[in-house]
Amino acid sequence: MTPAIELCQLVYRVNGRTILQGIDMQVQPGEIVAIMGPSGCGKTTLLKCIAGLLQPTAGEVRIEGINIVPLSEREKMPLRLRLGIVFQYAALFDYLTVFENVAFGLVRHRRLARAELERIVRERLAWVGLEGVEHLYPSQLSGGMRKRVGLARALALDPHIVLFDEPTSGLDPVNAYQIDMLIRRLNQELGLTAVIVSHDVVSVFRTADRVLMMSEGQILLEGTPETIQHADHPQVQAFLRMASANHL
Repeated sequence: MTPAIELCQLVYRVNGRTILQGIDMQVQPGEIVAIMGPSGCGKTTLLKCIAGLLQPTAGEVRIEGINIVPLSEREKMPLRLRLGIVFQYAALFDYLTVFENVAFGLVRHRRLARAELERIVRERLAWVGLEGVEHLYPSQLSGGMRKRVGLARALALDPHIVLFDEPTSGLDPVNAYQIDMLIRRLNQELGLTAVIVSHDVVSVFRTADRVLMMSEGQILLEGTPETIQHADHPQVQAFLRMASANHL
């Protein structure tokens, strides 16, 4: 089976500093993989390279078997449409309603009749439990609701893969749990492949099938949540203790 995502010896340098040091990684179709590690270890840079938002210095980024690194922006576009991205703070357009935010990608990339556009937007909002909010603006939504709208927007173009940057950041425990369960449900019902960058240990351990621990631009350890929790590795255990303490 062709991996949904495959990174081969991925390197990213900026201003003489090496952020990613030869990352090798695979994500299988339908898998939820979480990337954890201390601030500045390269997690978000890695996610941006997968999304095609940053150009790696060396190595390959394969999306469903196709290396996107040598492609032009125009050539990358069809592959980018297979990826949905949910940004840390949802990155909604404040001047657009919820409906217009969710419809944004559809309007740009698909020619749809108004009735079909409305059907898709309402369906995606229903998927994330937000019926009847189409007319509201982001400023009228709670943090949890904004995250859900961001996810609905990411799902609008039927991506095969969804990338999440700190999906539970800034949320209270109840809303964080709801977002986690939503990711698992969409994975089970739609077969979505997901990559989650997060420092929220509780969230990662209840959501991910597999966890990658990063340190200084490298993958330190990978395994199931249970394997990571019980890993006899001083750096991993120190990170987990600190992250758990901060979560309390």
